[in-house]
Amino acid sequence: MKSRLYVLILLLATLALGARADNLGYTKEHPLKFAIDLDYPPMEFVDDNGKPSGFDVEFTEILMERLNIPFTYAPNTWENVADDILKSRVDLGMMVYSPYRKHITNYSEAVFRLYYQLVSRKGHENKEGLRNVEGKTYAFMKSQPVIDTLTAGGATCVLIKDLKKALYELSKGQYDGVICYRYQARYLIETYHLGNLVPQDLTLMPREYCYVSHDKRLIEAINQELEKMEKEGVIDDVYGEVRSKFGDFVIPAWIWALIAFIIIASLGAIIIQQNRSRKRVEKEMRRAQENEQRALKSEELKDIFLNNVSHALRTPLNAIIGFSDLMMETPPEEMKEDERQQLLGLINSNGLQLLHLINELLSLSNIEGNEKLFNHQVTDIDHEMDSYASEIRLQLTEGVTLEVEEPAGGIRALTDPNMLRMVIMHLLENAQQHTKKGKITLTYYVKEGGIYTEVRDTGDGLPEDLKENIFALLSDKHTYTQENTPGLGLSICKAIIDKSGGKIGARDNDIDGRGSIFWVWMPSEILN
Repeated sequence: MKSRLYVLILLLATLALGARADNLGYTKEHPLKFAIDLDYPPMEFVDDNGKPSGFDVEFTEILMERLNIPFTYAPNTWENVADDILKSRVDLGMMVYSPYRKHITNYSEAVFRLYYQLVSRKGHENKEGLRNVEGKTYAFMKSQPVIDTLTAGGATCVLIKDLKKALYELSKGQYDGVICYRYQARYLIETYHLGNLVPQDLTLMPREYCYVSHDKRLIEAINQELEKMEKEGVIDDVYGEVRSKFGDFVIPAWIWALIAFIIIASLGAIIIQQNRSRKRVEKEMRRAQENEQRALKSEELKDIFLNNVSHALRTPLNAIIGFSDLMMETPPEEMKEDERQQLLGLINSNGLQLLHLINELLSLSNIEGNEKLFNHQVTDIDHEMDSYASEIRLQLTEGVTLEVEEPAGGIRALTDPNMLRMVIMHLLENAQQHTKKGKITLTYYVKEGGIYTEVRDTGDGLPEDLKENIFALLSDKHTYTQENTPGLGLSICKAIIDKSGGKIGARDNDIDGRGSIFWVWMPSEILN
């Protein structure tokens, strides 16, 4: 009886595991595709016999067996692996967590955290880590936090793709240091006998090493299993040689000195805290008054907005009604054909103007009210910019040219192509409308972790009375009392850029001696 009960329990457990795999949609006929880097030792690589190897491979085999999911490997170069994961050509991979990618894919909980190290030649160590780096040269694989830290300190950054080669070059004196993760430094120095190199820990924020997949249910199942494997010690058993914990972290001596200084300074701060408290209360009272004034200003701006939009809508609408009334009240035999055609043309042009304004109002409303406005995708920036320029060239006044100044090597980035098009096309259309002779120049390049774009023209220039408020035309009570109203295009650009956390501005064109320059910077993850 007991043996039958044991067999029944075993059978039910087997069926449960099989159902779990079936529910996720992976079978022996259609196994899960797990992407690995061809050359990323010791984490994942393909050995001389063509066999996938490394800690990631070993751990994933255990994980998939526990989840009862059939799988196969998809080895590739890193650039292609990242692209395959983001575009869902594979089902699963392992990557460092990126806040830019969280909107387009799913990350698991961290398998472990990666800590940075600075590798230097013996006798040339920087005891202060990444402090006092001005004039020095450091090589590393692309990492925005490292770029920001070194650039702020005045160091020269060299982006690399082959870490092993960079360490060889460091050992020969080509760089002042190479920055990489702790396990990479340890593995490569030991494996390739680079005895004149020495690593030291850095206090940069550690990065999380995670599974990543387009399949949210798969990530949820992995998270549940990772929690169990952590408690059972499986993660330590596999990644014990490379896994870093805070307890293993060596704090440099200058950090201890800094901590001591902070403690002493804090004791001194307590003595003067009471005096500062009084000033703080006064400051908060002033801030409350400013907030009240801003609220009143906001109400005023709403009234101006409604008045301006009402005026803008009434102008073409009155023209349409007036001209159509004239045609209906005038007998056909009393109106010449050319007059009739002229009135129809005016009705049509005012109708199109009205439609354009309504579309812009809808766009502005959607931008202001949409909390999830952006849909980041892998985007070929060069292709996008060329297509915008080709479209605008068809609308240029005879004799006006449009040039595109693109960066060498091109740009691929993780951004929203629809929002990018809306902003750049508005700026180009603005330049096209105000440039009757000369040229328009579209320039773009990578700057400070984003894409900087500049539209330069030799047109009418910035109106003096709107220079201070060119991107907030709706707050100017005289905007729609002028002829040739500028519309809402620049206000739409400002709304998009504010939502993205970017910057936008305009200035006189001092380069060509006339016209204006409109520029925009949008934060984006640069992929190449």
